[in-house]
Amino acid sequence: MDGTTRPGRRRRTRALAAALACCAGAAALLTGCGAPASRQDGARDAAAAFERALAGSDHAGACALLAPGTREELERQEETPCARALPGARLPHGGPVRGTEVYGRQALLRLAADTLFLSQFRGGWKVVAAGCTPRQDLPYRCTLKGE
Repeated sequence: MDGTTRPGRRRRTRALAAALACCAGAAALLTGCGAPASRQDGARDAAAAFERALAGSDHAGACALLAPGTREELERQEETPCARALPGARLPHGGPVRGTEVYGRQALLRLAADTLFLSQFRGGWKVVAAGCTPRQDLPYRCTLKGE
């Protein structure tokens, strides 16, 4: 052989590479892009705590789980402290977590009836946006979010 690759072999190699790339992409989506389980669990636990606080009308507890910028934006818009402003946001009761995707220090959690976005801070995971609904080919629309 003269060191060149035959056309049929090149096609098989490309097909194999494409299949492997597809499998790797699917695995990354299913596992949250390879995020350690402890990070996924941390994001999931924070979302569940936020939902429990909302369901129990523990608005101060829910506010403690908001990212600083999100809490500040809510207070600025409503001109009142977070615990008094949060009920006016009319967030849906999201229910149990159905899916978790973690990308570095960011997470997207799909709940039964809501989508939450979280970020990891020194004190743990905090809710950056809540009451989010997907829009085809557009960013999510969120009822509660920071600037």
